[in-house]
Amino acid sequence: MYGKPNTRKARRGIVVVLVAVGLTALIGVVALTVDGGMLQLDYRKARAHADAAAMAAACVLYKEYPTNAGKDTDGNAAQEAVNTAKRNGVVNDGVSSKIVVNIPPLSGPYQGKASYAEVYVTYYITRGFSRIWGSAPIAVETRSVSRGAWVAPKAGVIILDYDDRAALNAQGNGAFTETGAPVIVNSNNASATVSAGNSQLIAEEFYITGGLALSGNGSLVTSPVADQIFLGTHPTPDPLAYLPAPSMPMDGSMTKVALGKGNQQYTLTPGRYTNLPNFNTGDTVILQQASTNDTGGIFFIDGGGFHSTGATILMGTGTGGVMIYNRPTDISNSQKVQITGNPAGTVALSGLTSGPYTGMALWQDRTSTVDMLVEGNGNFSLQGTLYAAGATLNVNGNGKTSAGDVTGYYVDGAGAKIDGSSRIASQYISKNLALGGNGNVRLNYTDQNVARTRIITLVE
Repeated sequence: MYGKPNTRKARRGIVVVLVAVGLTALIGVVALTVDGGMLQLDYRKARAHADAAAMAAACVLYKEYPTNAGKDTDGNAAQEAVNTAKRNGVVNDGVSSKIVVNIPPLSGPYQGKASYAEVYVTYYITRGFSRIWGSAPIAVETRSVSRGAWVAPKAGVIILDYDDRAALNAQGNGAFTETGAPVIVNSNNASATVSAGNSQLIAEEFYITGGLALSGNGSLVTSPVADQIFLGTHPTPDPLAYLPAPSMPMDGSMTKVALGKGNQQYTLTPGRYTNLPNFNTGDTVILQQASTNDTGGIFFIDGGGFHSTGATILMGTGTGGVMIYNRPTDISNSQKVQITGNPAGTVALSGLTSGPYTGMALWQDRTSTVDMLVEGNGNFSLQGTLYAAGATLNVNGNGKTSAGDVTGYYVDGAGAKIDGSSRIASQYISKNLALGGNGNVRLNYTDQNVARTRIITLVE
């Protein structure tokens, strides 16, 4: 009889092969689990160091922005990024780790753009269990992109109050025309924006968190595209909240020369002032510009306010513009800034043109609730940002205008078209805004003539 074949020996060979294959797969799983987990930790570390280095570069780009306009002209931003990475343990020897800084970026959506910094951090990781697949280090590379800049907040008007009725309140018979940027009202009140009488508010767009109340012939108009009025929008934080108040400068000097008929010509240098005289119709006030001394063109009103009722106010010699900073000592009306034009007079002021307060023209202490009043009349031109984060800004236009004229012109007796509106600043940022008067008010927003907001952030 024939017996069954002996297969035991063959089975032993198969088991050895299966164990060998299974062990290789098992080691591979261990390699993926252990080495993969370690690589993830190393990636997070590299990413944190890349982010920190990119932010360091952004801080330098921001600091040097007034001079270099976002370009790393002297290589200071790139060097600070490298130094920051080294302090965090990036050796930058090309063996254990490496950092590469590109300003401007060489890739991505911000390629070639000023004020952006691109940072690569690479770690070369020694293999553990994954040596079964090779002995070369594993490169773990991360990329971060940051931005550091001073930019103009793209808004002609920002009303900061979150719940007041009539946070934007327009009365009177004139038109308020804002060109170049939207009007933003943060109040969530059902009547956050009120337009009454014959007032007309004209802007490219309106973004209102709350609601709109119209009465009489009051209206909101958007141009050049109609019906760009958006309700229920998210509030916009104060873009200038980061900006530190100016430090107390040295005392300024004021000289006075008689002009006759009881009028005076006052010439003021930048500096600190208390209890200034009231400037009246027929007076001339000359504010010397930033370059005339070391106080940066700041007229620091340390109590007593700044009151001009019909006086001519001009900028004097030098360059760099001026900024009036008002710090009321109490809440009385005598502490306010009041600049009122006169048909026979001239107001011609421009905000600062350099430094951290670029574009600022009038600024009231954020903690003060004292109203600010600016009334255009006659030859009135004020460029820059009016900033009163804690108070109501009152703006009135009383220049010549014809009914329904939204272009800022009136027609004289000979049929000629004459510019008849008051140019009252380039931007308003205030807790509340009250518009009135019988003439047109034009607010001409341009990036060059308004305050700058800080941008120091990661974008990728």
